[in-house]
Amino acid sequence: MAKIKKEGFINLRKELAEWVATNTHILNFGPDTLEIETIFKDSFGETVYCFVEKTGVDKYNVTDDGRALFKLDPSASDEDLIAACADLITASGFSFNVENGVISCECNEQTLAENIMQLGQLEVNVSYLN
Repeated sequence: MAKIKKEGFINLRKELAEWVATNTHILNFGPDTLEIETIFKDSFGETVYCFVEKTGVDKYNVTDDGRALFKLDPSASDEDLIAACADLITASGFSFNVENGVISCECNEQTLAENIMQLGQLEVNVSYLN
């Protein structure tokens, strides 16, 4: 396999970052709450959203607000599906509230962007459990 010159890819990192920034939209819901329209599409072809709530000094709660599970099972009656979702979500390092179907994690400012992106990807993964 031929080696690719690193110099040819210097701008790619910048272009990728700019594309993600351009295609990610943030709506301010209030002084402590944001809605993030991510770059991800779920198995239904719909945009994936994350919500961020500031819960304290350098403390944030990142959540899907229960949307991922609601799309799969609006009546929350499929116990096998809920169990499969719970397994996938907890294995991915996120919390899952079985009562309301909310996927979430707590983080600080340093890991906030990373957790938003990981939650967005996790929501896509969950959507394919249908």
